[in-house]
Amino acid sequence: MTVLIIKIAASLIMGFFAGPAAVWVFNHMPASWLCEYGEDPSKNPRLAGGEKRIKENPWRWVYAAGFMCLCLRLSLIEYSEGRLTVQPEATGLTTQLAAAGLVACWILLIIALADLKFMIIPDQFVLLLALSSIGFAPLWKEGGAKAAYTQMDAGIAAAADGGVWDSLSGFWQPVLGMVIGGGFMLICALVGKLLFKQDAFGFGDVKLCAAMGLVLGINGTIAAVAAAVIISGFVAAAGLASGHYGKKDQKPLGPYLCGCAMAYIIIAMPIV
Repeated sequence: MTVLIIKIAASLIMGFFAGPAAVWVFNHMPASWLCEYGEDPSKNPRLAGGEKRIKENPWRWVYAAGFMCLCLRLSLIEYSEGRLTVQPEATGLTTQLAAAGLVACWILLIIALADLKFMIIPDQFVLLLALSSIGFAPLWKEGGAKAAYTQMDAGIAAAADGGVWDSLSGFWQPVLGMVIGGGFMLICALVGKLLFKQDAFGFGDVKLCAAMGLVLGINGTIAAVAAAVIISGFVAAAGLASGHYGKKDQKPLGPYLCGCAMAYIIIAMPIV
């Protein structure tokens, strides 16, 4: 019971501070990080005005609420069905998952905002996202998840016991996730350039998907990238049909990729 109270308190505190921190960092990061290579920030009208890039209110509190829910979801998954005591292995694993998930989702939020507001994916935060995958390393150890969830019901245990991709653990999960995510987006970018004579996807999206692969592993990368492409396609089709988008308008894919990656971390990763 004491461990449960501590985890709830820690989740609320970390989530509460993560929201305002995200807004502050986004508003105060160097303007050069939000520009193309070689571009002068002072000549970019979206950056030269001196205004805050995102309003502090209400967004810092909206993000704080979201991060608090994220931490509670990831850190308390082992207390399913009203359990008050669990195996130490499960407590350690979900604490690790909550900390790693909070860091990764915090970085993904910054990337999504940058691409949404300025059509740029900062390399600095892509690198940080790739480094955050270190926090997920214990989750890829063979048998780690199954051992931690032995106290859970048969339904959840069965869901955690997946197919051939789930049999790949340790080093290969993040590496193959990086290859699949980055490779798929690179192929799409090259094919789009060849067919339409213009950039279908930016190279920032390629780097983002590669970094996401390190965090999500194989299943998560496939699910997040596929969902992002499908959802963005529906939105683009709706925008064209309604006249809000022009045929040559370029819209960012990063927010969809980041949103689907965060959804996978929060919803699916505790189970699979």
